[in-house]
Amino acid sequence: MNRPSWHEYFMMLAKLVSVRSTCNSRKIGAVIVRENRILATGYNGAVHGAPHCIDRGPDFCLRRTIGAHDAEKYNYCLSSHAEVNAIDQAARFGIPLEGATVYCTLEPCNWCFKQLIQAGIKRIYYEQPYDSKNKDFDLYWRKIMHSHEGIRVFEQVTVSREAIEMVLGVLTGSSARTLPATSPHDSGEMNAEGLQEIVSEALVRGGLRSMRGGTE
Repeated sequence: MNRPSWHEYFMMLAKLVSVRSTCNSRKIGAVIVRENRILATGYNGAVHGAPHCIDRGPDFCLRRTIGAHDAEKYNYCLSSHAEVNAIDQAARFGIPLEGATVYCTLEPCNWCFKQLIQAGIKRIYYEQPYDSKNKDFDLYWRKIMHSHEGIRVFEQVTVSREAIEMVLGVLTGSSARTLPATSPHDSGEMNAEGLQEIVSEALVRGGLRSMRGGTE
């Protein structure tokens, strides 16, 4: 593998964003992009000015502490979800999201799904399916997400082990060069034929990408 695919790249970025989460229940990350360019990121955590759950210990959760029913969890949760925080970040800096794509480490909940629609996001990719004890409710909303006319793509994305190992190698490795440094004082004979061959190959590949309407 030379490099991860775009799907793997953005999903792994979402996973990296999630490390900033302050939720003890699940650490979720989201990345919003358009034409393979990052527009905004978000992770789940307490709203501005509210105490973070992780600061009260690894087992603290307000709604669980007070015994709130699962159906009332959004009424007693201190956190704002990753997708909404990404949308809000874009709004604060005047970034339009019409036609954008979101990558989430978790399938959006019903509340976040509605916010994504309202923001104009058209494609949703997620890594893990949303799971609660109310399986019928999860299935009901999943069907709505799949069939909603405003969403063009609603799809689960898997990051390959090969891509993860590559990224781990980069994160734990060094940015030192792997090829020897060159000097402006070095002299040598230019390989004109080799240069022409590489340029020709690049032009052919560029033409094929244009025909396919895609980018690498």
